Amino acid sequence: MKTIILVGGGHSHLHCIKKSRHQEENVKWVLISPSRYQYYSGMFSGYTEGIYSLEETRIDLENLCKAAGCDFVESAVLSIDPDQQHLLTDKGEIFTYDFVSFDIGSRNDSMEIKGLHTHNLPIKPNYRFPEQIRKLQKSRKTIFIGGGAASIEMALSLKAWKRDKGFDNHAITVVHSSPLLEKAGIFSSKKMTDIALTKGVDLHPGRVTKVEESRLYTDKGEILDYEEVIFLGGPKAPPLFGSSVLPTDEQGYLLVNSYLQSVEYPNVFGTGDCATLQDFPDVPKNGVTAVRQGPVLWENLNGAAANGKIIPFEPQNRYLAIMSVGDKRGFLTYGSFSLVSGWAWRLKDWIDQRFMRKYRE
Repeated sequence: MKTIILVGGGHSHLHCIKKSRHQEENVKWVLISPSRYQYYSGMFSGYTEGIYSLEETRIDLENLCKAAGCDFVESAVLSIDPDQQHLLTDKGEIFTYDFVSFDIGSRNDSMEIKGLHTHNLPIKPNYRFPEQIRKLQKSRKTIFIGGGAASIEMALSLKAWKRDKGFDNHAITVVHSSPLLEKAGIFSSKKMTDIALTKGVDLHPGRVTKVEESRLYTDKGEILDYEEVIFLGGPKAPPLFGSSVLPTDEQGYLLVNSYLQSVEYPNVFGTGDCATLQDFPDVPKNGVTAVRQGPVLWENLNGAAANGKIIPFEPQNRYLAIMSVGDKRGFLTYGSFSLVSGWAWRLKDWIDQRFMRKYRE
């Protein structure tokens, strides 16, 4: 019997678990995750704003595995020996695999900013998210570092919650070294800047150079006070691969080929935020990519286990993205096109709810 181990409950692995209920009898599936619950990042903003309950934002991995006939292990993988095909967990367990796949996400931290690691409010791994949101709700001065979608969406959602609860005197600040939503184009960037300022979010262009207890410093000479600071300036590689012999890119992400296999160990797979495609290194590390990789990963894990056919993952050049800007309005982008409307938020809500229903039923 072949053993396939999935490390992490990310989007691609959710697809594989769901499909494994139709598994071949000669394949054993195992999911290892540090938490029984996987929180869906697409609903983070809605939970922050108070639109969704905690239960609506999470998937019960243990129940999902039980329904699919997949073993569930609540542990964190600390190291991998790809030569001996062993995994070591934080509970001292050693697992042997024939094939292993990693979908463990990224981390929200930056070792380039002095002092950040000590004072940053980490929301990854994502099972930490609910606890950290409670801290942000209490914070009277919150600073988000980063000008991308994750940072500005969280800032706007938190601002909407505070306004609804009567905490208008609580300051929400975004420090960004590049224009907001820069990758979406100049017009989308300007539109988002106008929205943020209209909603009462303070914007401070500049690169954060140092973070101290209650103070943050930028390269523009600014010193900003805070009660909570959170880095959302783009994904950073998880430390797991840096301590193994698995090949990584320059940032420390697992390096995989178009078949989602490690470039040196074909029985090791990687998807989502934790991996970089060797031939397409600029593919965005986001939920859209991870969801699209799921069916390819499923085919290739089964194909590899049966010594059969595997297929390449083909990235999209453009994709639809919708982020919440508060008050049940969405900011929709497709390439350089963008619009803001209640209709866009309703579409996002429909997509997110449909995704969650798939893994609850």
